[in-house]
Amino acid sequence: MHSLKNYPNNTKFLLQANIMKQKQNPIKYFKGIIPLLIIVIINLSACDLLDVDNPNSLIEEDLNNPAAAPAIANGAEATLTRALGNLLAPYSTVTDELTWIGTRDAWLQLNQGYTLDPLNEFVDDAYSSLNEARWTADNAIGILEGFLQDGSLADNTALVRSYLYGAVVYLTVVDTFDNFVISDRQEPGFPIGRQNLHRLIDTAVDYLNRGIELAADESDWENRLLAVRARAHYSKALWEKLKPIVNLQNPLVANQRAADDAREVLRRIGNENDWRFELIVNSTTAGNSMAFQVNERLELRIGNAFVQPTSDNTRADFVTLQDPLDHIPAPNLVKEIEAFVASNQYANIPLISARELHLIIAEHEAAIGNTSGFSEAINTLRAIDDLSGYNGQIPETELIEYSRKVNLFLQGRRLADLYRFGKTSPQWNLSRVTSGAFFPITNSEITSNPNVNFGD
Repeated sequence: MHSLKNYPNNTKFLLQANIMKQKQNPIKYFKGIIPLLIIVIINLSACDLLDVDNPNSLIEEDLNNPAAAPAIANGAEATLTRALGNLLAPYSTVTDELTWIGTRDAWLQLNQGYTLDPLNEFVDDAYSSLNEARWTADNAIGILEGFLQDGSLADNTALVRSYLYGAVVYLTVVDTFDNFVISDRQEPGFPIGRQNLHRLIDTAVDYLNRGIELAADESDWENRLLAVRARAHYSKALWEKLKPIVNLQNPLVANQRAADDAREVLRRIGNENDWRFELIVNSTTAGNSMAFQVNERLELRIGNAFVQPTSDNTRADFVTLQDPLDHIPAPNLVKEIEAFVASNQYANIPLISARELHLIIAEHEAAIGNTSGFSEAINTLRAIDDLSGYNGQIPETELIEYSRKVNLFLQGRRLADLYRFGKTSPQWNLSRVTSGAFFPITNSEITSNPNVNFGD
């Protein structure tokens, strides 16, 4: 399992990015600067990379210093971490992965499966954080590409990292929203439109390709970029299964490019390696709002489709979801839940894993009718947990849905699977659920952008 190095100087770039955005839109961005000011105070003694006396007086011109390259990449990483933590809480609550047990009605609305309200406060926070992460990553890439072009970028790693973070932002937008706006500071953008949203995956793939060109051959960073590119190709094919309407008759995703990238990464790291690339969360980094809501605030808990709750209904007591072949509690799910709970509010956020790569290959092979190829891929995955091999005991589609459910837990993949496999959450009010619907453009964008109206 890989740990991303933490650089305290990332707070400088984050602060500057938020100051610039506040000038554009004080309503939308003012709240984002408060936690950053707190982080700056905590890390004040460590912030010396840009050689300024006070991070709070950092000016935009300081970002033109090539020595700031690592801090600029760290800014992209930190805003992405915060955005995913903020987004995964409402997203997972819509699914069967989390359930509402607290006091806030906006969580109840999500728990019942209603995704379309632009006024939902938690989705609104997630939208703002994700847009901030998108802007920060794009801006980091622009600055670092300038350093590369003029020959002042001493090490390509910061740019390689920024390409990856930017790609993940764009993938996340497509995986979780039905519409979005790309603005640039004082230039408000227009809604992309649900039918055009998949084009953002092309942007993600372009970033990943650029990063692969710069990364050292078969290095850790090249492996991560290739793995996320496999996810990107898969996501585009999955999008086509959900839009404009959910394809219940043929839900499986086939994508040769995704399978090829997945195989290449697994060849490099080893087929039985339980590898994962994740964003590290601790007391000195951006937080994980989802972990806080589940483990600290107790507004949410892990859902009944996965666990038996404690007698006071506040936490998971033990895993009840069983492996369909071995009829034991799903080993990986047990491990993931134990680690998530033990982390308290500092749960790391996975971006891609060997498990997901195996699943991409297995689903591709099942979709094209290659039973032996499916069995080989799914059994390699099952061997990681010492589970029995598959030889036709249950339908392939059923095993794919189950395997994604337990191996991609709380990673922002579940809602699409519920829709396309015809499943529901026990908490859904079916009269409020719109199959295939994800999140809309939210109130903070609507009220601050003259190009956006309710209903966009």
